[in-house]
Amino acid sequence: MTAELAEGAPAARDAFHPAAWLRGPHGQTILPSLLPALDPGGEPLDVPVGPGTIVRVVVSRPDGRPRGTLVLVHGLAGSASSPYMRRTARQALARGWAVARVNLRNCGGTEALSRTLYNAGQSADAAAVLEALAPAGLPRPFALAGFSLGGNLVLRYAGIAGDASSADAVAGVNPPVDLAACLTALERPGNALYQEYFTLLLCAQVRRIRRVRHVPGPPALPWAVRGVRRFDDLFTAPDAGYAGSADYYADASAGPRLQAVRRPALVLSASDDPFVPVGMFRRFREDASRVRFVHPIAGGHVGYWHAREPRYWAARALLDFFEEALG
Repeated sequence: MTAELAEGAPAARDAFHPAAWLRGPHGQTILPSLLPALDPGGEPLDVPVGPGTIVRVVVSRPDGRPRGTLVLVHGLAGSASSPYMRRTARQALARGWAVARVNLRNCGGTEALSRTLYNAGQSADAAAVLEALAPAGLPRPFALAGFSLGGNLVLRYAGIAGDASSADAVAGVNPPVDLAACLTALERPGNALYQEYFTLLLCAQVRRIRRVRHVPGPPALPWAVRGVRRFDDLFTAPDAGYAGSADYYADASAGPRLQAVRRPALVLSASDDPFVPVGMFRRFREDASRVRFVHPIAGGHVGYWHAREPRYWAARALLDFFEEALG
């Protein structure tokens, strides 16, 4: 890989240009998530990932023989039906890929299928999904992509697996590869809306889970939890066996493992992301020889609403990267 590519050459044939009516990091972050996204359809594939725990994958197949299988993993408080997941799946299907959209533990209406909460360090779940693809009739090559927290999860998997990776190429879109740094950014006063939004959704999820099984901890009320870091201290970390949020963030962050990635890999993250600071990637670049870092000037957090079709530019960037890397 050349230094030019490592410093951020376009991952798509055309560079990202935000729509004229949708400029600025907050507009790019918020509005695309509110716009309707057509459901590509699909069939459920249940994959055991631990004792008494299943993740549900939604599998969509293109017309004709697939050129490969694209596995998508959503972000914090998302699901297989999140707009960015649907938009990416539809573009991939149009280009001949089979698509497997993963619901992380308890997500997408699967609260009754898991004994634990999901977290950013559950890379083994990605491994289990990849191993289930061939028996389900899904062909290689396997391209693995994650968005936000899902991006950290898949990159962490690639680093841990190294040469044994079942994914033939990997990509993370706005991945929080240093979770502690991203939580610090999220806690800035200018990001209070995002902090409140994530806290609201995470607490609501715990309350839904408690309808079907016990979850240790206090009442999951946003006004009492007061933020994502405290939610992780109260729920995520103890559920996963960590001493606290700091221990969880240190172990689950993908950044220190990027140097061990042995498959073609992409980190795509906008320079204006409100809470995934682009500066944190600098300290991982030099040793991550198989990872291409691309940082468009604009795009917000997983927004990338383009001036031209296809509007969701991040999906095009991912597919262009995978098709180049995998031939």
